[in-house]
Amino acid sequence: MEKLAIFIAKGGTGKTTTAVSLAAGLSADGQRVVLVDTDPQGGISSYFSIESTGGLTELLDGKEARLVRVRPNLVVIPSGNGSLGDQSLRLSGPIEQTDLFGRLFAELHDTDFVIFDCSPLLNAITQGVLAYADHVLIPVSMDYLSAVTAVNTVNAINSLPAEERPKILGILPTFYDRRTKISRVILRMLKDHFGDLVMETIIRTNTQINEAPSFKKTIFEFAKFSYGSADYSSLLDEVELRLKKSSGK
Repeated sequence: MEKLAIFIAKGGTGKTTTAVSLAAGLSADGQRVVLVDTDPQGGISSYFSIESTGGLTELLDGKEARLVRVRPNLVVIPSGNGSLGDQSLRLSGPIEQTDLFGRLFAELHDTDFVIFDCSPLLNAITQGVLAYADHVLIPVSMDYLSAVTAVNTVNAINSLPAEERPKILGILPTFYDRRTKISRVILRMLKDHFGDLVMETIIRTNTQINEAPSFKKTIFEFAKFSYGSADYSSLLDEVELRLKKSSGK
């Protein structure tokens, strides 16, 4: 079972869209995927128009969480009843954070991928996700503050104890517009700083990506011949290739 976190310590970089698109693409290829909404804002729940109760918040309270089937091979664990941020404050210490999701998901079987849409806050729940995850993918929009945050995020991950540190699968450029100088400058900054960590796939600015959630559809369903669909299809191939290389297969 591959456990992948989508995280950067900043909002508005395409975390939820990337998590949904990867989960949808993998499940369409026959992989059994669990998509977990760990953001108190409940972006995944809103995307699929899921009632948020009976989710991660309740699981942290020792209750059962709902596994909501949204597509064949794809189930969602919603964020919960809205107090997920409060739950993070209740976690007692680093030992509890480290083993948090290992304990919560101990009974999770018959699953090929668990994908986490993380909060932009590096709080106890996010640290628990990073300790549990095998890899983390970092989406970075093409603006200066996102580029700076990407550096800080990588430094924060690398400063975690080895047993709590996921491998960085890659830095994913998002909201790229080749017509603008800032996109070209930020992409060059990322490549100069991170080198091969930067994904070859670039997610271009695309109207259909923004429109798809309002129809409760993934980009592949909403506009399969769009740039957005092509870019996320390319990302799927690259993610699978990088995962194979990381595992030595």
